[in-house]
Amino acid sequence: MDTRAELLKVARELFAAQGYAGTSVSEIAPRAGVSVPVLYQRFGNKAGLFVAVAEDVYELGISRLTAAIDGLDDFDEALTAALREFAGLYAMDPSFAAMVVNVLVEADRTTELSESLKPLLRQLRQFADQIAELAPFAATEGVERRDVSRALVAVFSGLMVSSMQMHRATDYERLVDAMRLLVVSR
Repeated sequence: MDTRAELLKVARELFAAQGYAGTSVSEIAPRAGVSVPVLYQRFGNKAGLFVAVAEDVYELGISRLTAAIDGLDDFDEALTAALREFAGLYAMDPSFAAMVVNVLVEADRTTELSESLKPLLRQLRQFADQIAELAPFAATEGVERRDVSRALVAVFSGLMVSSMQMHRATDYERLVDAMRLLVVSR
């Protein structure tokens, strides 16, 4: 058994459902089939485990989102592809979006996590920057591309928060589709 992978999976599910403060290592370890000392040996402490889970989630999410827009040079197409991939990530594992939301919250709230989580938040912002660079209206209407990027992060973050209230992939897919209709310019 790959104890690291099992610890990450169980911890992701629990952190996503209960948050950082609401989850204990004494709850994670037995569900993963290991002892608490094994968890500490692998990750140092609960904060180390949370950061490892966050890195795992962001690595997978950002790589899939980036691949979805790779080679696209049209803002609407790139945004549509990104939104479809958000729905795909949710369908794959609903805990992913909830974990992303927890990272956003804990980076601001928990001092011991803040510095370790900032690089992950930059990855999400850089992904939004890639799409914002394609926005044809930004330069002509006086809208700063940085503002477009921030608006995209807000849209993506809102979708992730909304995913925590959805219990069926089809409901989430319809929500993402409705969002696409609201934000795509054509």
